[in-house]
Amino acid sequence: MLDDEFAIAYLKAVEKKHKDYFKSSKLGIMNCVVIKGKSLVSVHVINKDLPFEIRHDIEMMFWVE
Repeated sequence: MLDDEFAIAYLKAVEKKHKDYFKSSKLGIMNCVVIKGKSLVSVHVINKDLPFEIRHDIEMMFWVE
């Protein structure tokens, strides 16, 4: 991952894919993660209650801590 803007766009696509969860939980994906870095990006999931499918989509793309 070399671009924080791409990371945000990807996370927004994950949010759109799982829109039912985010609508019912009244959260946005950016409320659930922290992005660190600009050129080499890592994503930290801060909402430990995210369903497996959403965490998996994030983990398959980013360095996750």
